[in-house]
Amino acid sequence: MRILVLGGTGFIGSYLVKDLVETGQDVTVVHRGKSGGHLPDNVKSMIFDRRELSAHGAQLRKLSPDVVIDMIPRTAQETWMLNRALAGSTGRIVTISSIDVYRAYNRLRKKEPGTPDPTPLKENAPLREQLYPYRGSAVDALHTAYEYEKILVERLAQSEPGLPSTILRLPVVYGPRDPQIRVFEYLQKMDHGRKAILLGTQQSKWRLTRGYVADVAHAINLASKDSSKENRIFNIGEGEALTEAEWVTLIGKAAGWKGEIVAVEDESLPEHLSQDYDWRQHLVIDSDTFRKEFDWIEKTDRQQALVETITWQRNNPPESIDQDKFDYDAEDEVIATKSRLAVK
Repeated sequence: MRILVLGGTGFIGSYLVKDLVETGQDVTVVHRGKSGGHLPDNVKSMIFDRRELSAHGAQLRKLSPDVVIDMIPRTAQETWMLNRALAGSTGRIVTISSIDVYRAYNRLRKKEPGTPDPTPLKENAPLREQLYPYRGSAVDALHTAYEYEKILVERLAQSEPGLPSTILRLPVVYGPRDPQIRVFEYLQKMDHGRKAILLGTQQSKWRLTRGYVADVAHAINLASKDSSKENRIFNIGEGEALTEAEWVTLIGKAAGWKGEIVAVEDESLPEHLSQDYDWRQHLVIDSDTFRKEFDWIEKTDRQQALVETITWQRNNPPESIDQDKFDYDAEDEVIATKSRLAVK
C-alpha cells in the first residue's frame, strides 16, 4: 500500500515509519525537517509545515495514497485543511487522537464537576464537556495549545463525505525519545540513591493506561489496513493498567533501585510533590475492541520496555532540570515525621 504519514520523524512517528517499512509498505513522510529523526533509506520525504497543506495539495493528490496517517492533528483547522487537500485522492485517513477527550480526564484534573466516571472507559464513554483543555497554558492566541482540541479534530475527521476515518485514542505513551521524559523524575531520584520515594496514598492507588511506543506504533500500522467504509473509533493501550505504586516499583526494578515506596496522606506531601488532582478518577481505557478486530498483541515485555526507556533516558538527560522538583530535605522531613508517628 501507498501510505502517507504526516509527522513521521517524531517520537511515535519514527517508530511507526520503521514498522510500516518492515511490513513492506510504500511510505512517504511529510515533515518539517527539524526533528533530527532518521528516516529509512527507502522512505520518501516531503518537507513542509502541515500548515502549508493547501499549497501542496496538488502534489499530495498526485501521490494518491491508499491511506493517510495523521500523527499530529492538534486543531480543527489542521484537520479541515487535510480533508480539503486529500478528499477524493485517498481511501482512508487514520487520525491520532488521545484519551484526553474523555470526561474522566477533566474530572481527574478537577475541571468538570461530578463523581468519577467508571472505568475502564470504552469508546462510547462520555467526552469532555469543556473544550480546549490546555488553553490556560498558552502564551497567546497564536500558541498551538490555545486551539488544541482533539474532540474537534475527531468531529472534523468524521465529517468528510466519502472519506472514511479511523480514529485512534492513544494512552500515555512512553519509551526512548519520549519528549515528555515521563520516567525521568522517578529515575533521577533512584539514580541519586534515594532510599525512599514519596507518593500520596490516593495517588499510589491511581491507575493509568500507558503504552510502549513500539507497540503503539504497531497498532497504528495495523489500523492502516482497515478496509471498512465506515468511520470508526478505537482505544489503544495496554491490557492491564498499573497503579502508580506498581509503575514506580517496575521502574525501580528496571533501574536496579533497592529503595522503597513510602505512601503518606496526600495533604502531607511536600509542596513540590503535591498535585491538585482527584485521584479517585482513574484514567483507564478498554482496548479490547481494537485487539479483537486487528489481532493486536504487544510485542515488547513491559519490563524490557522500561529497561530500554531507562537506558535511553540515562544516555539523554534533559538539557535543563527543574531543581525545585527535587527538594530532598522536604521529602526527608515528611518521611521522618511518618516514622516518628509510626513508633508512637
